[in-house]
Amino acid sequence: MTTFNPDHSTRRYLSVSLLAGGLLLGACGPSSVAQTQQKEDEGMDEVGIQAMAMTANSCANLMAAGQPMGRNYTLYVGGDLRKPFIAWCDTDGDTWLTLPTGNGRNFSQYLNVEGTSVTTTWSRIRLDPVAMTLDMNDIQFATSTGSIPGWNKYYAAYGEAGDCVARGSSTGKSNVDLSGLPFAVTATWKTTGAYANGGYTISANGQVVNATGGGHCGVTAVNGALTVRYTGYRACSDVAAGGGTLNQDYTLYLGLDPAKPFTAYCHGSGNTYLTLSTAAGSNFSQYLQVEGTSVTTSWSKVRLDPASLKVDINDTRFATSTGGIPSWNKYYAAYGEAGDCVARNSSTGRANVDLRGTPFVVMSGWATTGYDAVGGITRSSGNQVVNVTGGGHCGVTAVVGDMVLLYP
Repeated sequence: MTTFNPDHSTRRYLSVSLLAGGLLLGACGPSSVAQTQQKEDEGMDEVGIQAMAMTANSCANLMAAGQPMGRNYTLYVGGDLRKPFIAWCDTDGDTWLTLPTGNGRNFSQYLNVEGTSVTTTWSRIRLDPVAMTLDMNDIQFATSTGSIPGWNKYYAAYGEAGDCVARGSSTGKSNVDLSGLPFAVTATWKTTGAYANGGYTISANGQVVNATGGGHCGVTAVNGALTVRYTGYRACSDVAAGGGTLNQDYTLYLGLDPAKPFTAYCHGSGNTYLTLSTAAGSNFSQYLQVEGTSVTTSWSKVRLDPASLKVDINDTRFATSTGGIPSWNKYYAAYGEAGDCVARNSSTGRANVDLRGTPFVVMSGWATTGYDAVGGITRSSGNQVVNVTGGGHCGVTAVVGDMVLLYP
């Protein structure tokens, strides 16, 4: 899967592809050699150039290739197209993750040192995409209130919680929250100091760490480097919240499970869509012969809720309908719906659900309802394909309740 942003120029793709090759032009000797190489590169297939360019794994790479800084880019861990992440590239070419803020998220503090305290809130954290570490002391995108002049301490390090209240105290608090980002924490925390007390808890998915610490004086802080691992995005809403380029494909991970990747189209709304086969006879629905009118709908994408694995069978953003049934105010046939009003026991209505090309299978059932209704379904390709018939006077075969998928 290759993501493509139509707003980015061919120059970007070419320059980054040259960077991926080690910026060899500058080391090739005479300018004639460089010009020859440039002509060969310019003659490359556009798609090939884009694919090479989209392996940038840091803002430094993009900056070296002449790309503008001070904006978001989609980068790839280790240049792996299955591992996209959204980063803010500052003017120095450093790589930053934008953090969720508010409601006690991403803050650190050290309290009551001779009557002075400092609390720091973090809106972005600097990432080393090679070492996979977060810089706990780069405060370019942090804001502090208060300070501890006696210690020359004007911020609390990311993840740090401490106080100087009393023996065994632990009123200092901190929070690390990577929710919505494609990373989880692998570091540990340690409580140290005089008469120190405190500890930390980490969420099941490793994305949220809450720490307490204190003493006389004591602190709970990251033990060594603040290391992270790649988990992937779970939904397009996370991509949108992080400032990612939308209206393109992304690799997502179901429940942040590294063994369950899937390709999704992230619409500008932040909704997640599965791209479907548009081959003849695939992914269509219809309702026929209602007072001489009919409607047939073809589906190129369907909206998926990655949390519940429910398909919205009525989201027609990427569906095209022909015909309509004005007397019913019906201008599309729901995904998986097949019906008609031809005659008693008729079943000329047809529908097809075809998820081949995705890792999902259909779990939901269908039911035939209506007057003198007839119809049914047949499943194939390991429950990735469902063919539907339905009709009557009038009758329909449609999904019972929600259309629910499974990632086997």
